[in-house]
Amino acid sequence: MADEVEQLRGAHPSQRIELAATGDTRGRWDGARLQQLLRNLVSNAIKYGSPNTPVRVTLRGEEADVCLEVTNSGPPIDPSALTQIFDPLTRGSAPSDSHDARGGLGLGLFIVREIATAHGGAVEARSDGETTFAVRLPRGSRGESPRAAHVPA
Repeated sequence: MADEVEQLRGAHPSQRIELAATGDTRGRWDGARLQQLLRNLVSNAIKYGSPNTPVRVTLRGEEADVCLEVTNSGPPIDPSALTQIFDPLTRGSAPSDSHDARGGLGLGLFIVREIATAHGGAVEARSDGETTFAVRLPRGSRGESPRAAHVPA
């Protein structure tokens, strides 16, 4: 995860991206898919958040799971949109002063949900002064898919 955050910092040099990890964040996951999940969440946080505040990436190792949270400040997501935000082809409205005005297909958060689900996890969004996307991933076990890799976060 730290490598992916460094790549995101390089791709977005004007945006501060903070990373904090606590506890044991190791697990058995598909590393490339988790990088894609993180890239989608951080890219959305940059696109829809305030350019003057950092995007915070937090990893928290708990007993059975690892929780990944990506938080940004900026306009809140309308509560009615939160129920549909992970649906395919659904896009939010980028702020008019957005520093990333490129449109997307509305698949990023759908892909995040699918990756989390494929790992036996889940994702949720909260938006109340700050917007946080939280992904909970079970650590997995050695008997799972042979494609799963031991990836320290």
